[in-house]
Amino acid sequence: MLKSSLHHHIFSITQHRKAGYDIPLHTRLGTEFLVLLIALMTYLLLLSATGSIGLGHMADKWVSGLENAMTIEIPAKDGAKQQAENLVDRLKKLESVKSARVLTQSDMGDMLSPWLGNDTSVLADLPLPTLVSVELTKRTPALTQTIQNLVNSIAPQAIVDSHEAWLVDLLKLTNGLRLTAFVVFGLILFVTSFVIGGAVRSRMAMHQRELELLHTMGATDKYISLQFIRYIFSQTMKGLGFGLVAGMITFIGFAIFANQSTGTLPELRMGQNDWIILASIPLLLLIIGTLTARQTVYRVLNEMP
Repeated sequence: MLKSSLHHHIFSITQHRKAGYDIPLHTRLGTEFLVLLIALMTYLLLLSATGSIGLGHMADKWVSGLENAMTIEIPAKDGAKQQAENLVDRLKKLESVKSARVLTQSDMGDMLSPWLGNDTSVLADLPLPTLVSVELTKRTPALTQTIQNLVNSIAPQAIVDSHEAWLVDLLKLTNGLRLTAFVVFGLILFVTSFVIGGAVRSRMAMHQRELELLHTMGATDKYISLQFIRYIFSQTMKGLGFGLVAGMITFIGFAIFANQSTGTLPELRMGQNDWIILASIPLLLLIIGTLTARQTVYRVLNEMP
């Protein structure tokens, strides 16, 4: 009779109160700390994912800007301007050359403005080389050699910069940084899983007597695991909310600061696929939290006598 009464009391709680727990998981200290940790992990995941996406966009922009471009530098001397104009006329006749032009002092001022500011009058007193900007429809080794031969015949002292070394170095740098961001992303997921598993183990140790009573009354491992899954799910949702708000504030602040800068910071532009990736992060954390809670509960229950 007593066993039947206890059985009815224990299992009637969740039947009458959907928001309640048979085990008072939410009444112990440490719940706020778990929410704070999940919020921090969410925030860091958003930052690492956004950083990786931003580096990818920057690499694509650099490649597209340098892959089919060449710069010809004619040293400052008498006749350099005429050599540059003759070179442009000859380059425009090549089939694979999309455009060719001599850079003006205003163009050089724009390129040097991050270091010199808007006052480019100082450039008039400097012996600057004459630069020819060439845009190609498609870069080929044969075309590069043809342009090199043409430059040697018109301006033997000129230097042809095909930007290949820049491309290799930039791609190495961005790929290395993106790999670092992926490693950080994976480490954060691992730490999140470890923290949630530790929180579940801690709660099970606190409520060991309640767990033993539930087992005595006939509760299955699945029923007990659902109690902890509900608890972890609710705390993860709270942490995700705080982390997403902090992430959005950071993104908005960075976007405003980048728009007000002089071009030294990259623009934060996200495409549709990028937003899908960011939106999947909360779902990924929920899945990891649920699976970790389930596996931890079953493992601890199997270890119990």
